Amino acid sequence: MKNKLIKIVSVLLVFSVILGVTATAQETLIEEITTAFEELTTEIVTELTTEPETEPTTEPVSEPSSEPSTEPTEPTEPEPPTEPEPPKPTFDEIPGNTVVGRMYLCTEIIFLGHSWIYIESCFDGEMTVGCYTVEPYGSVSVGTFGVSRRDGGGLYYNVERYSAQKYGLRSANWVGKDITKDQLIKISNRIRNWNHWDPFLNCTFFAGYVWDTTSKKGVMPLVVIPVFIMMQTAMLGGNSDVEMQPLDDPKQCFKQKKTGDKATLVEVKEGSLKTRIG
Repeated sequence: MKNKLIKIVSVLLVFSVILGVTATAQETLIEEITTAFEELTTEIVTELTTEPETEPTTEPVSEPSSEPSTEPTEPTEPEPPTEPEPPKPTFDEIPGNTVVGRMYLCTEIIFLGHSWIYIESCFDGEMTVGCYTVEPYGSVSVGTFGVSRRDGGGLYYNVERYSAQKYGLRSANWVGKDITKDQLIKISNRIRNWNHWDPFLNCTFFAGYVWDTTSKKGVMPLVVIPVFIMMQTAMLGGNSDVEMQPLDDPKQCFKQKKTGDKATLVEVKEGSLKTRIG
């Protein structure tokens, strides 16, 4: 940049000398000086507008602050493989003396009253009561009805549970006892082979009949009036705090068709669930 300025000053000095020469010589010199001045101006502008090239700086790569440890690491012991949990035994696989649930003899005294059996599972697998499959820790109520049900006389499942959930229970009483696997099999067979109702072999007779399957403290099922069953359950230590597992799904209420090995379940009609059980 300094050299360019010196050139400009020199041109100006030469131009001042020209003033002392002839006109013809002045024109020639002026053209030459003008051309040189334009070239010089172009070089200066180009130099000013062009960024200087900077050489890349090469910084030394910093060494890692900490040297890798040369000490050998102790090998970690592999964890022993976890064995899968053995499958839980099914109802058929458990011992016969295993307690699988609790059976209740229940009554409700409204009008003529009603008696039924209620079984609640304490087993973590499925088990069968009559024709009905009880889910783990589930329950089922079983009782007979006559003309009070639209589906006709016979054996019903879960109608008492549904009615208790929808209408509540009044003047109710029950007594319960634990039952084993072997006892439940006997109870289930007795239920499956019963599908009858008449004024004498009625709900009270059925409930007492099933209760006496395994109980050392039996009741007299021939006393066919529910209030007498209530009196007997009271003498056996019963109470009025009847609480069955709630059921609000009518599709879980069934009527048994036929008996024994031919027994099956059919879903009850809506009309069979419109009234109280008592």
